[in-house]
Amino acid sequence: MISAAILEDAVATYNEYRSPMATAAVVDSTDDSFTVRFEGPFCRMCCDYDYFEDLRYELAEYGVAVDAIEIADITYRGDETFVVEFADRS
Repeated sequence: MISAAILEDAVATYNEYRSPMATAAVVDSTDDSFTVRFEGPFCRMCCDYDYFEDLRYELAEYGVAVDAIEIADITYRGDETFVVEFADRS
């Protein structure tokens, strides 16, 4: 699916532009999915979902076909923490 290096670079870029409102960290990565933890106060003027979608757009900047990636699961983990699983659509 996505190399670990590209995923880490995209997350670093994501954090550069969105932290401290939202900070992402890779939790797990397999051949067909990856999991990212999002933390922060988030801007309540936007949907939380928008912050998760933004990572897909950062991946596009690294040449990843974002149409092939979907948000498969979102788990709320206490105060301002979400764990999001992204999966290959194919």
